[in-house]
Amino acid sequence: MADAAVTNAPGCTVVVRTADCAPIVVLGHRSVAVVHAGWRGLLAGVVARSTDALRDLGDEPLEAHLGPCIRPGCYEFDGPELGQMVDRFGPGVRAGTSWGTPALDLPRAASLALAEADVPVVVDGSGCTACDDRWFSHRARAETGRFATCAWLAEA
Repeated sequence: MADAAVTNAPGCTVVVRTADCAPIVVLGHRSVAVVHAGWRGLLAGVVARSTDALRDLGDEPLEAHLGPCIRPGCYEFDGPELGQMVDRFGPGVRAGTSWGTPALDLPRAASLALAEADVPVVVDGSGCTACDDRWFSHRARAETGRFATCAWLAEA
């Protein structure tokens, strides 16, 4: 599955690499999914495919954790792509940058995709990749680096 990794094998590690896109970890009782959710992936249904994969493994998603990603105050985003995101996820994903231009609220779109996939809890304890120098940001600083979001199942 492109843009995501899913496992129910103890000792197995699943990883995605991101810079400004949203990394999401979806926890089940006995499985885990790690998702790379940019605007294209969200439109393509990467969250639903990942949660469906957990269900195909016989598990139910319990909660999701959203990692560092670009936030609307820094994410200038307009044109037909913003219209597609609004059509798909509703007007709540339309936002504005801190300098007054149209923006996409990527974390909100990811949360809405998770809600549609019946993931009951979304934990968002991270910051903006563009504002925080701890994270890579291609959009803010033209950086080519990425950070990894990893999850694994411990041996029982």
